[in-house]
Amino acid sequence: MLNILKNSIVIIILITVFSCGQSKEETVNKISDTVTNSALIKTQENTAKVFFKSSGTSPNWKLLLRENEIQFSLGAETFNFPLSHFNQAADSNIKIYSALTKTSHIRVKIAMQACKDLENNTHPYTVSIDFKQNSETNFTAYQGCGEYITDYRLHDIWVLETIANDVVNAKQFTKELPNIEINAKANAFLGYAGCNTINGSIFSEQSKIRFTKIVTTKKMCPTLDNETKFIKALERSTQFKIENNRLYLSNPDGNTLTLKKVD
Repeated sequence: MLNILKNSIVIIILITVFSCGQSKEETVNKISDTVTNSALIKTQENTAKVFFKSSGTSPNWKLLLRENEIQFSLGAETFNFPLSHFNQAADSNIKIYSALTKTSHIRVKIAMQACKDLENNTHPYTVSIDFKQNSETNFTAYQGCGEYITDYRLHDIWVLETIANDVVNAKQFTKELPNIEINAKANAFLGYAGCNTINGSIFSEQSKIRFTKIVTTKKMCPTLDNETKFIKALERSTQFKIENNRLYLSNPDGNTLTLKKVD
């Protein structure tokens, strides 16, 4: 009887230890998942804040423009400046930022001019930087290439809800509501315009957006009235906002399109 009791106690202890170990493993896994997810969210948030990046060599340097910050890295050193509104040069395709802190001074010129890096990759912007630490007398000039970073939240499939402020339905089109799929990395889009398929390019700078180089197929359609309205509204859109799983497009005259996220 005593041996049976001892064996029972041993079994209970082993079950308890095993259960605790399993619970610890599950806890560790949950903590690990939480940390991973938090890191991913933080990375996405940091990426979203950067709207322009550029770099150059001789020596190596890197420039990031965030919502309220200029970050200039030169070798192992990084210098941060407040980001103020840019000055538009006489040539409207050139933007100039200037910032001064207690330790250093920077002037950044971004020109809409094709630029090739050392690996022969082409970038849409040429960047010129004048930089000096306040202990120095003269500025040092740096040259490189850059590009705007499209908001990653645009990267999705969007289905039309309204043209201007008018709600639309599938019966107003050939088979279904118009929709577009935006590829934020490639700065391109494709989709269905109401009868014909559609594709083109996008340009985005912070809250600005333009749909360009729009091409459609030429199908025989019962009517193209609403499809034409949709395409013209895309072309007229200059601003965007994302809220409540919806993409709101507009221009200075008001709302142009509202599209709902479906993917």
